[in-house]
Amino acid sequence: MSILKAQDFSRLISSQKISPVYLLAGEESYFINMCLNKIEKLAAADLNREVFYASESSADDILNALQTLPFLSEIRVVIVKDVNKMKTVDAERLSGYLSNIIETSCLILLYFNDYKKETVAKRKEFINKCIASKNCISVNCRKQYESEVKEFIKNEFAQKGKKASYDVISKIVEENGTDLLNISNETEKLSLFVGKNKKDITQEDLEKISGYTKETNIYALSSDIEARDLKKAMFVLEKLLTEGEEPVIILSAISSAVRKMLNAKSMIEEQGLSVAETASAIRIHNFFAETFFTNLKKHSTNTLKESLKTILKTDAAIKTGTNDAESALGKTILSICNC
Repeated sequence: MSILKAQDFSRLISSQKISPVYLLAGEESYFINMCLNKIEKLAAADLNREVFYASESSADDILNALQTLPFLSEIRVVIVKDVNKMKTVDAERLSGYLSNIIETSCLILLYFNDYKKETVAKRKEFINKCIASKNCISVNCRKQYESEVKEFIKNEFAQKGKKASYDVISKIVEENGTDLLNISNETEKLSLFVGKNKKDITQEDLEKISGYTKETNIYALSSDIEARDLKKAMFVLEKLLTEGEEPVIILSAISSAVRKMLNAKSMIEEQGLSVAETASAIRIHNFFAETFFTNLKKHSTNTLKESLKTILKTDAAIKTGTNDAESALGKTILSICNC
């Protein structure tokens, strides 16, 4: 079978029966989670749902779960996250399942990355077999182009009985980037703000609710640094400095973001904690956990340690007046995002 666009899958899923295997692959986690939720809803899998992380579980663990009969249901759902980290031996072992599926189970494979750039031979072969298999529905959850994001915003508002001008939609993209989770949260927030009776969302509404307060921007800056989104991080830095935020407060937020990531890396790589255990230990809410750990993959332990050294030098430079604060902060963000 050919690989579907996420939008096409969304339109088809309501009329489809459960497929034995799904592959949800791409860099846009919003689409992956949207498709996953639709499959789980269709499967009604509350009592028959098991989640594995490919880097922590073997193919035998997954196959044993698939062979377990569902309880008070027709389908058992087995979800495998981080397929892009699956070991070669496990990828080879699971390949055989594609042609020997179990009718009472649904295997959902989540690949949070660009599957077209897969370099591990057996894993790449496994992905290609999934896409080619008649038993597997594969969905391309790629990042969206700016024009597609604007159309997404238009549709999001339409579903809520709202509409916005091209300028308003463009401003939303400018302030939030192309990450669909951020965009979806923003459209939801705007729709609630204007209320049920108002249909048109204006520039004034956006300015009132866009969240450009110092407190919100500090949080946004940390999130952009975690995502290594240099353009957005520099945009937020400029806003904070324009609003009069103290440079030492901004640097403290940057330091906290880096330390949090370094702590998470240590827990996972050195202490052997699972993603769920790490999220609990560093107190990340479930709603934000997936985005955080997806972004964490963009940083290595060594680069995070180097980033802390850079932050210490910047702190000294700001406090002694060696460099102007704006330039020093900009160079620090540039260094972290480009590591």
